[in-house]
Amino acid sequence: MIALALMTTIMVGAVEAVSVAQYWQISASAANVAVLKSTREVDRWSRVRAQNFQEIQSMSPTVSADLSDAHDASCLAGGLCYVLETTVADISSCAKEVIVSVHFRVGARYATSTVSRELYVPNVEEIVSVGSDCLVMQPSGNWTSGITQTSTLLQPPYGSTGIDVLGQYMYVTSAASPHLRIFALPTDLVTMPTLVGSSTGASIRLNDIEVARDMSSGRTYAYVTQHSTTSQLVVYDVTDGTVPVRTAERSLFGVASEGSFPQGWRLHMYGGELFVVSRETTGPELHIFLLDDFSLPVEKTSAVINLNRTVNDLVVRDEVVDGVRRRFLYLAASSDLKEVGVYDVSDNVPIEVAAINLAGTADASALYLSGDVLYVGRKNSAASELLAFDVAALVRGQLSLFGVSEVGSDILALTGNAQVLLAGTGRAGEEVQLWSKDTNRWSAGVQNAGRLSFVSSSRLAPLGLETGTDSLYTMSHSQSQPENITIFTAP
Repeated sequence: MIALALMTTIMVGAVEAVSVAQYWQISASAANVAVLKSTREVDRWSRVRAQNFQEIQSMSPTVSADLSDAHDASCLAGGLCYVLETTVADISSCAKEVIVSVHFRVGARYATSTVSRELYVPNVEEIVSVGSDCLVMQPSGNWTSGITQTSTLLQPPYGSTGIDVLGQYMYVTSAASPHLRIFALPTDLVTMPTLVGSSTGASIRLNDIEVARDMSSGRTYAYVTQHSTTSQLVVYDVTDGTVPVRTAERSLFGVASEGSFPQGWRLHMYGGELFVVSRETTGPELHIFLLDDFSLPVEKTSAVINLNRTVNDLVVRDEVVDGVRRRFLYLAASSDLKEVGVYDVSDNVPIEVAAINLAGTADASALYLSGDVLYVGRKNSAASELLAFDVAALVRGQLSLFGVSEVGSDILALTGNAQVLLAGTGRAGEEVQLWSKDTNRWSAGVQNAGRLSFVSSSRLAPLGLETGTDSLYTMSHSQSQPENITIFTAP
């Protein structure tokens, strides 16, 4: 009996050893197949990128059985099954991140194994088009869980009007002298920014700023709109942030200096062109400058157009429509009928493609364009203040909403990163709000549905939000109380 029991134990152990050996052999073979599948899927995304970057649409984790070859037919019969999971995150219009995971399970008694591949998808053409002024990497930290204040620089009440961040510098425009201030940003995100350069210019209020790097020369330029009736656009060479050099002034063609609000207002640089608007005035509000020489813009006088409204924010991007690459200008405006506008600006004469009348009377105030979504913010309204439009539909003159949500206050600015949408609002104590980019969580009937968290940043300036690679910068605005520049990061 003892001998039989011992023999049985040896046999069971031997069978078990064979079973384990077979498992590892099968598992290794399955892992190799999973690697091939993940590689094949990543290669497919690379081909899509080459055809049209914007076709790589954002998606939450999408899971499906891979039945693309005969080997996986066993999945239908309950055998070895490979499941693909793909996640696409919009870092910005300049970059996306694609994560492809292949899950497989050798047998019912074993745990599921996973092979993952990540693909960083840069849009080199877009990086050049925006003068390198965009996010190109995933931010560190978990932004969906909230942000924390790391440093605040208090300063006198300059009446700050605009903010832009590029590389190691932050650029700020204001109503009071010095009208252009340049700050060196800390590398540790805890130390306060340091004022390193400034310019009083013509001692005239500056209303907005756009900083871009000329990739061909390596020099950096700041374009600012000036509160002047005759010299509405000013250019600075800020390659050396400590010594900004004024290189050009330009008047807006066809604008009557004696008319209402002829001053420079908002601007945006894209693809070797500079788009400048005045507020609603006598003459054309939209002006397009060529940047063959970044330091000396030349206006395309054939491209001026009467918008008949004041534009509060604008953004430009190339889109592929029916196989043809076109350039589109998106507007958020003060208007009773055309709060959101889309223009085809590919040729010499801008063509209105879409004019959207939002419910209620509140003006559109802010835009953020990322992936296939145009986010629109508006002033406090009985209708929803936050809207997300399908870009592919807009450029065809069609109205298609991904979602709307009730915020319950003015939206002053919009920006974001791969993880969250960031909204600057006029609500005291909740000026900076983090929103889910999953518009299925939004609601027109439930205030703050889809909002993840908020922090205070008092007296936030219009368009006073700016994102860095791992940080958020905010600028306050006041004519009488101390202003502050604040840096936030995610834990």
